[in-house]
Amino acid sequence: MFRPGSASTPINVGFSPETDFQRDILTNDGFWPDVNLADFQKSRTIPVDIPTALIRNALLSAVVEVNTALTDAQIAHQSAGFSHAVDVPGPRFADKNALCAQYEKAVFARAKADLMGEFVALGHKGEFANQDGNETRETLLAEAAFVLRSLQGAPRVGVLIV
Repeated sequence: MFRPGSASTPINVGFSPETDFQRDILTNDGFWPDVNLADFQKSRTIPVDIPTALIRNALLSAVVEVNTALTDAQIAHQSAGFSHAVDVPGPRFADKNALCAQYEKAVFARAKADLMGEFVALGHKGEFANQDGNETRETLLAEAAFVLRSLQGAPRVGVLIV
């Protein structure tokens, strides 16, 4: 049982620990990992009253965008003999390697950026005051861009000589 002020009191972000998240799985292209809707909702604090269809569409769009951006990286890994991203060696935590974790981070950041307008439209301005502006949307898109550059083997910042 949680008591007000205890260290384990959950923060109200539009759902409770007992919330029944959508258990849908977005089936990916076979190389990149499938995406779990509930993982997205929980890790990016997506309110449960955002319509599931909007969340699915945001995730689907983000997966297509990220997969397109990572086409060359996927080809390089497959040419090296790795048929699935999860098989690529590197740091690993439990059943997820760094490549899949970065992929998920890029997809989740892009999908949440797409949903930012929904927070305000559904009356979450007070609860999500720091999440309803252009600045946060731009921050999420920048987060995705940084991760994509890493996955593509590019440095975090580039310099162009004109």
